[in-house]
Amino acid sequence: MKPFSLVAITLIALYFSGCSRSFISMSRHSMDEDEKHRLYSAALAASDSPQDTDTFKKVCREIGIVDARGQANDQYMAFMSAHVNWGMTAETEPFRQEINSKEKAQDYLKRHLSAAE
Repeated sequence: MKPFSLVAITLIALYFSGCSRSFISMSRHSMDEDEKHRLYSAALAASDSPQDTDTFKKVCREIGIVDARGQANDQYMAFMSAHVNWGMTAETEPFRQEINSKEKAQDYLKRHLSAAE
């Protein structure tokens, strides 16, 4: 194989590996901020001890505020601050009514988590 061909193949492979990572990253970030807050709120409402549930942990991974080990990442504090502000707006009241029981919150998560995957 000629050196030029080897370099070309290497560059193409690097390009496509970068594209796939960007695509995965984009799919997580394609979820808008409102939906991230809705998922987080529903995960909190779905259980008496949400932090102990697999669903809560999955939501936190899906919205990008924890790493694969479940540890808070650099997005965590900014999200929590934004979440407090989001929850205090009058516009969130209809959503709070939509998930005002554990069953309704769990149903919301079933419908929306599978769509996010």
